[in-house]
Amino acid sequence: MFSYPVMLADKILRGTEKLNGTQIVSMTIIGILVVFFALLLLVMFLYCSGSIFKKAAKGTKKDAPKKEAPKTATPKAPAPAAKAAVPKAAALASAAEDDAEVIAVIMAAISAMGAAEGKQYQLRSVRQVTRGGSGRSVWAQAGVLDATRPF
Repeated sequence: MFSYPVMLADKILRGTEKLNGTQIVSMTIIGILVVFFALLLLVMFLYCSGSIFKKAAKGTKKDAPKKEAPKTATPKAPAPAAKAAVPKAAALASAAEDDAEVIAVIMAAISAMGAAEGKQYQLRSVRQVTRGGSGRSVWAQAGVLDATRPF
């Protein structure tokens, strides 16, 4: 359109050259097109890099070996006198033995509670308590409720 666009831009910036209406509209449209084209390139780059990272994450998850929790049989509740005989070697046990030890302690507490009332309780299963949908502990949920309470 112009033979010397750099010289024309310099004249426009100095105020010695005035633009007519069609030049103003065409420069505005070109500017808007450049901005949207740059945004389109940015969106395409982010989309492609996101799909690359998802594929890489899927590949590492498949390659990683799955860990299974050791399955321990839950024995029946021991007598209250049996809980006093805890060997010292149990303190040096591995993680699976630690789980069994925790179960034994829970069973001993239930048995002691039942013996105090004259009843006999039996532990049928032990499982971890899952938190609510938020994934926060009860204390964290109480803090959030306290902090966001309306005036």
